[in-house]
Amino acid sequence: MHTMTSRFSAPSGELKWRKDFDTVDDQLHDMHHRDDDGIQWPKFRRSKTLPVLGVFVVVLIMWKIWPAKTSLDWSRYAYVQYATDEHNLCNALMVFEALERHGSKADRVLLHHPEWATRAEGGVDHNSDILTRAERNYRVKLKAVQVLDSRGDVSKAVLNGQPSTWDTSVTKLRAFELTEYERVIMLDSDITLLDKIDELFLLPKTPMAAPRAYWMNTAPRPQPLTSLLMVLEPNKAEFSTMVDTMRLWHFEDSDRNVTGMYDMELVNNRFAPSALVLPHRPYALLTAEFRNKDHYAYLGTANGPHTVKQAWNAEQVLAEAKLIHFSDWPLPKPWMMWPEEGLLEMQPDCESSRQQCPERDIWKQLYIEFRERRKKVCRTLPIEAPNWMEWKVAVGASEAPQESE
Repeated sequence: MHTMTSRFSAPSGELKWRKDFDTVDDQLHDMHHRDDDGIQWPKFRRSKTLPVLGVFVVVLIMWKIWPAKTSLDWSRYAYVQYATDEHNLCNALMVFEALERHGSKADRVLLHHPEWATRAEGGVDHNSDILTRAERNYRVKLKAVQVLDSRGDVSKAVLNGQPSTWDTSVTKLRAFELTEYERVIMLDSDITLLDKIDELFLLPKTPMAAPRAYWMNTAPRPQPLTSLLMVLEPNKAEFSTMVDTMRLWHFEDSDRNVTGMYDMELVNNRFAPSALVLPHRPYALLTAEFRNKDHYAYLGTANGPHTVKQAWNAEQVLAEAKLIHFSDWPLPKPWMMWPEEGLLEMQPDCESSRQQCPERDIWKQLYIEFRERRKKVCRTLPIEAPNWMEWKVAVGASEAPQESE
């Protein structure tokens, strides 16, 4: 009897089941009511409707404000150029023209010699024209700064048409003083910019990002950072420390002369262990690469397995590049005409068995196009070609011939 009661006699469970069923039935019945015309309408309960309505309102508000919160304020970022003589002043204008043509959204800043002035400021020379057009046509913010040399001292930029010396390149480090920006991209001006590189402003937070100087053979140590492209977070303390370092180097080592240490050494002294390394493909292609016989350094296949080896394709390399740096020492920079002997000596060496030589064609065309853009943008003709043998002696590529007794 006990067993039968436990299996079939469950009045409390049955009552609970019936009660739950009745509750659901009542709820379904209450959800609808009829109006005077007999039309049945849903009857919403406050306890269930308000939470749903609240979620809807929150989603609507978030949708309305989301674009404003996620849109990028490009005024917090800037491309920076510096000009210590009238040649790299023109080059800087060409870089700004390229940024405008390629649709860059970031600000543009030119650090220039304090003696230069726009037309509106009373300037009357060609430099004034360039500054005026930079400001008017390419939305460049002009900032006069004192030019520095590698001793950390104020230097007088060359204003007589001659190129300034390499030691004034440390002036580019004044980009660290632009603390009104969250991040800036400092570019050398002896380049051709084939596309904007705005994406570098969105890198993970880091004080410094730069490519490695892939062309330098420093094995087994990694190549140093190159300063031809630097993505940096402005910090005046960083600049002051670098100036102090320059002065210390000059004071402590008598073997270092006035042109012994440049911006690249300073950048590596400070950031080599910690910088975010950018790929040199596509951000740092040298014109000299088209003269090389081996391209493993640029292709990044050194010491790699055979399966990652890549065939060199000059057209493909050019197509993927965003920045090309003119570097074919001792050949003069592209704003100076080629000495005929220098061109024959330095141009890419094409094998006689090859019917086509894209390396030479590309290399020469890069120089030709630079001069054409320089004429168009700066309204300036290239400098006359120097005597090749005298030029090589002047830049330290060969010794001066001995005079016969």
